[in-house]
Formats: sequence, structure tokens, C-alpha cells
Amino acid sequence: DILMCRIIFLTMREHKGRGFTILELLVVLAIITILVAVSAPPLIKFYRIYKFNEYVNTVENLIALARLTAMERGVNVGICVQDNTLTLYNMGSSRSGICSGTVIRSLMVTENFIQLSGSGDGFDPRGLAIFGGRVEVKNTVDNKCKRFCTQRLRGAITSNNCETSSGCEQ
Repeated sequence: DILMCRIIFLTMREHKGRGFTILELLVVLAIITILVAVSAPPLIKFYRIYKFNEYVNTVENLIALARLTAMERGVNVGICVQDNTLTLYNMGSSRSGICSGTVIRSLMVTENFIQLSGSGDGFDPRGLAIFGGRVEVKNTVDNKCKRFCTQRLRGAITSNNCETSSGCEQ
């Protein structure tokens, strides 16, 4: 018994200064792999929700910026949605062609699970919507959608979830 304890003690003392054994490293690596495998899916879903909310807030701010810019500069400002990009245009005095003029600001969606769509609209120098339209931000993976509506000859910008509303009232 005493001999066995002495052998174990000497073995531990010799091992103490040499670092980790390959078995210890493999066990730690296995634990890390399991933790990553368990935590990755929730982190990816959190990222998608975060990016969706970020685009929703940015689109809402750009629509408000279009209205304010039209009033500040005394020009018509178009909100154009094309190819997953939302662009604000200074249309000057023109009341047609919301996708023409000088670019004021642009938002390009780079994530493949976010989709921008809609008819766009424009604001006149009084801050009223020229045509009435909509802009939608969709998360195609998590089936989330937010719709921003402008009503013709009104300054109100309303928003709703696409799933709970039939569309934009004109």
C-alpha cells in the first residue's frame, strides 16, 4: 500500500512540470466542441432577429428622413425600392419618377435572409405623401415582416406587421 502511494506520488511529481497529457487536451477539446454545437443555433437565430430589427429601424428612419428633407429643402423626395435597396432621391420639383434625381441616401441589404420590397413613395415640400405607398422589410427565414405605409396627401407614416394586416389603407 505504501509502495503504491509512493509510486503515484512520484509519477504525479514527474508529470507536474511537463504540462498536459494528450488525453487531457482531447477531453477539453471535446467539451469545447459540445458547447459550441449546443450554443451555435440560438446565436445564429439571435443574429437574424438582431439584423431584421436593425433594418426595420433603419428603413423607418430613412422614410422619416425623406419627409423631413422634403420639408427642409422645399423639394420633392422620392423613396425608391429596387433590387433589395432603398434609395432616397431629391426629385426637385418633379412629381413623377420617384427613382430619379440626385441620391440623398441609400440602404443596401447585404444579408440573404432579409428582403426589401414595396411600391415606394415620395414626399412633397409640405411633408405630404405624393402617391401613397409602402415599404416592407421581410426576414425570410423566421417569417417576420414589417410594413411601412404612407397615405396619399397625408404626412402620416404608419407601420404594421405584414402577417396581421391586409395592406396599406389609401
